[in-house]
Amino acid sequence: MERILRATGKAYHPQCFTCVVCHRSLDGIPFTVDASNHIHCIEDFHKKFAPRCSVCTEPIMPAPGQEETVRIVALDRDFHVQCYRCEVSQSPWEDCGCLLSEGDNQGCYPLDGHVLCKTCNTSRIQALTAKATTDL
Repeated sequence: MERILRATGKAYHPQCFTCVVCHRSLDGIPFTVDASNHIHCIEDFHKKFAPRCSVCTEPIMPAPGQEETVRIVALDRDFHVQCYRCEVSQSPWEDCGCLLSEGDNQGCYPLDGHVLCKTCNTSRIQALTAKATTDL
């Protein structure tokens, strides 16, 4: 009879207590369970269930060795901090692509479903106002 590991209300041989994704032994390693009570290593749990960035489509998850991360939500979309930028579009205006989480243009000024910096938002509103005035 060898050592028995108890977790999630069940008994396991240490070599049988593994992540359902990568099958790595979780004996003595932090783990979590999903809604179906399936056991995951922390990394695979985040890869599988973490929100995805609307720009790069990668999961928003903690860096290796970290337990937490920052997720930005704007216009019902998720962003990594480094992906949260003034959007470049294929419209008549070309936006700057500056980081919205820091610097002089910090903050989101949405317009027509796009996340924009204050400068680009102001420029677009002025251009739209001018066009609306000439269309009258």
